[in-house]
Amino acid sequence: MSAAPIDPARALGLRPASPQPAPCKVCGGASPLFGVVDFARICDEPRAKVQPLTGAAVYYRRCQVCGLIFSDAFDDWSHADFAAHVYNDVYLEIDPDYVELRPNNQAQVIAATFGASMGEIDVLDYGGGTGKLAAGLRERGFRSAASYDAFSPEFRERPQRRFNLVTCFETLEHMPDPVGGASDIVSLMEDDGLLLFSTLVQPANIAEIGLRWGYVGPRNGHITLHTRQSLARLFDRFGLKTASFDDNIHVAFRTLPPWARHLMAS
Repeated sequence: MSAAPIDPARALGLRPASPQPAPCKVCGGASPLFGVVDFARICDEPRAKVQPLTGAAVYYRRCQVCGLIFSDAFDDWSHADFAAHVYNDVYLEIDPDYVELRPNNQAQVIAATFGASMGEIDVLDYGGGTGKLAAGLRERGFRSAASYDAFSPEFRERPQRRFNLVTCFETLEHMPDPVGGASDIVSLMEDDGLLLFSTLVQPANIAEIGLRWGYVGPRNGHITLHTRQSLARLFDRFGLKTASFDDNIHVAFRTLPPWARHLMAS
């Protein structure tokens, strides 16, 4: 008698999806199932290499209150599980721009935005990957710039100080625990500091396109997908206001520091 086939999702340690609504991870609102994709699904990136299908189903939910789309499939995963199955040697094929192109562009934009005050700004790049962004800011003359990334062998040590500018690019969508992740970020900010971050918010037609949206990609680690409302509710927990410059670039702060007030001048 042949053995029963192994469920690929179970083999990966993914949590089975309940058909019942679950509480939203940001606001607690009822979040029914919204759709399902294969674990190998990657984000729409021109240079990314499509991965073979795994047969492991990853279900996402959508909050009926704040609109957050999230998966609870990874809620039982450890740091080691994410390192083994997502942030592994194949990750460069999935997101080739994260090593050089994006951090170089980001350093250029940050220097152009805050260059007049760079001598008084201490930067932490949270989720900083290879440390290229922080290095680029130091080269451009910022008073200090450090990198922290729990999945980076070189930059996994958590800083023991706070910073008046924390950058956090393409990181919030990777957090299986958005409240815990935001709490950690905020704890590294000065009380009068600024958080500058990127995460693509859902398009207006998300109910129509569902998980065909190109930002959905469990193989990239994109498992928590925000709306402007969910971002506002998330950071309001910690006494921070949020503002968005477009669908991807946002800030959070208690009080804008003097060197950042020009951001809201218009």
